[in-house]
Amino acid sequence: MNNKVAPKMTRGQVLLVIVAGIASYLDASILVSCGVALPLWTKYFAFSPLISGSINTALTLAVAIGAISGGALSDKFGRVTVFNLDILVVAVGTALIAFTENIALLFIGLALAGWGSGADLPTSLAVISERMDKENYGKAIASTQLYWTAGIILSQFIGFLTASMPNIVPVKYLFGIIAALAFINWGIRIFSKSFKKIENGLADEVQTAEGTEEIAEAKPKLGELLKQKTIVVPLVLLTLFYLFWNLPANSFGMFLNYFLVIVDKQAAATATIVAMIGNILGFVATLIFMRMADTKYRYHIMFTGLAMAIVAMFIAGLSAAYWFIFSVCYVVYMFGYIWIGEPIYKVWTQSFYPVNARASMTGFSLGIVRALTAAFALITPTLMAISPALFLWVLFGCVIIYGIFSIVIVRMIPKYHIHDNALEQLHAAKIRKNS
Repeated sequence: MNNKVAPKMTRGQVLLVIVAGIASYLDASILVSCGVALPLWTKYFAFSPLISGSINTALTLAVAIGAISGGALSDKFGRVTVFNLDILVVAVGTALIAFTENIALLFIGLALAGWGSGADLPTSLAVISERMDKENYGKAIASTQLYWTAGIILSQFIGFLTASMPNIVPVKYLFGIIAALAFINWGIRIFSKSFKKIENGLADEVQTAEGTEEIAEAKPKLGELLKQKTIVVPLVLLTLFYLFWNLPANSFGMFLNYFLVIVDKQAAATATIVAMIGNILGFVATLIFMRMADTKYRYHIMFTGLAMAIVAMFIAGLSAAYWFIFSVCYVVYMFGYIWIGEPIYKVWTQSFYPVNARASMTGFSLGIVRALTAAFALITPTLMAISPALFLWVLFGCVIIYGIFSIVIVRMIPKYHIHDNALEQLHAAKIRKNS
């Protein structure tokens, strides 16, 4: 069976991934749009530096709380129930952000949008994973990263197109578009009979094929799950892996422009171009990963990505004072880090945990990482001010650490008897080669 080419996803599976994958798009769009809108809000409302700094932190913490609570709620009350609710919260929150000119309502909108997008991510991953056959499992989960990258690129592009508009008018376009997409997505989830038929039909097919009907219906408590070694050990390792991967990713996402413009004295246009090139290459890298996700080559490209990340960050640390060399290293890193980052993390989180605990455990992990990442972001400008090279060497250390965790996790997969189509194909290929 390991010689077979993975079948194409059915129309129903594709539609499910599109509707659920919007969660990743909205998550990225909200974060990036907030960054684009921040200087506009600061000027329009005459924010103090403290209030300006609190906006990103408040949003990130709301996402973290949403991930933890939303994942637990979805496993308790049903993945589909919370899946349909949290997208409505996103729609209301982003609409409030788009059209309010009141500071208090702005923060309420940020809290709602952050909670909703945070809750939707682990829930949507669980909805996809429990409705996908093993042959397309990795591809379907990894495809959500395409939506994440698209959210970054399109939000940057909308910000660019509306940059010449007065006051906070660009904010209305940035968040108005997000709100419209969220409302449309909510309408499909709630009112589309054909989508509900696909949603229920795919779940029944997978549960029948794998014999997980009773497991899927059980509703374990978070405290009970955290007492099980087979869940706690993967939770700790996956969370640490994702944390140290996310620290460089979030630092570049939030502070690349700051680094190039403030530290390396380059024009804002130059920083924008470098960021766009990196994100577009990240999108291409995700497409490549999707093609390899359910084949024996998944872990080949994963460790290739790790090697690219190590080399790129090492050279960047040596060349912090040279913006062009740093920019090339950044672009290389953005291409390679996708292969050993969030896509594989998402696949692993949906593989190590039982179907009725995936949303809780994934949300718990995501929430912790988002909260710690927000804390690191508070000291990032200070690190850059002390020494740009020191900042990059800290990120290099993060790469080494998440590389080590990735090796440990791969070795743990057979030990915990986890079904991993890619690893099974790789082992089968080695056996055939040696026989």
